[in-house]
Amino acid sequence: MKRLTCIFFILFCFLMGNSFAYPASGGMDAPALEDAAEESGAEPAVPPDNARAEVRGGEGHAEALLEETAFDGQDWKLMLINKQHPIPEEYSFTLGTIKADGGNMKCDERIIKELNAMMEEAGKDGINLAICSPYRDLARQESLFNRKIKAYMQGGMTYMDAYKISSQAVTVPGASEHQAGLALDIISDTYTVLEEGFADTPAGRWLEENCARYGFILRYPEGKELITGIEFEPWHFRYVGREAAEIIMEEEICLEEFWEKYL
Repeated sequence: MKRLTCIFFILFCFLMGNSFAYPASGGMDAPALEDAAEESGAEPAVPPDNARAEVRGGEGHAEALLEETAFDGQDWKLMLINKQHPIPEEYSFTLGTIKADGGNMKCDERIIKELNAMMEEAGKDGINLAICSPYRDLARQESLFNRKIKAYMQGGMTYMDAYKISSQAVTVPGASEHQAGLALDIISDTYTVLEEGFADTPAGRWLEENCARYGFILRYPEGKELITGIEFEPWHFRYVGREAAEIIMEEEICLEEFWEKYL
């Protein structure tokens, strides 16, 4: 009888020990799950608020944002600007000064805080970003566009052919996001030209992977030329706000597709 009682006692202790060694995951709080995931090398189930997002915010993040956010086509951040949708004549905004060596660069003052934060964070990662083309007024846009047309015509093109080709590289005046103060051309101290090769530089990769965290998108991505009407520009970044930016970059769509899908 004593032997039987002893056996039952040992069995009871073994079962209780197992219940503490392997608790149900539903009883663990988020920090505990994060610690466990970190030790195992898996992605945390609930990433901490200040964690740096992996490429484009992590799998499934867009779905969560869509459940929490209602997008409005009248939101200034989401204004669609292209050849078919020029800047409305009544649109107005206030210019602010971008933190730069010269101190004379301008853009919509509402995006400067996020822009500065992105530039500073890149610097902490050893990426020295530089803005080479911020806000442009109509006269400046016309000058750039006409100069491009002239260059093609000097190469033997007709005006109409030169106009068509130019509009794929320089946005038609009145339909440039630069004129709305929402777009910037960004390069780095080690790659100072506006060429497709910027996409393969550390700065180009950093921007593509992190810009959405600050409300920016790569506005003219590769493979979307027929939709945007503009050639691939890995240096052109547009502010749309964090929620929309994370969805656009995670789903690898352009702003035109975002409008068609969500607005």
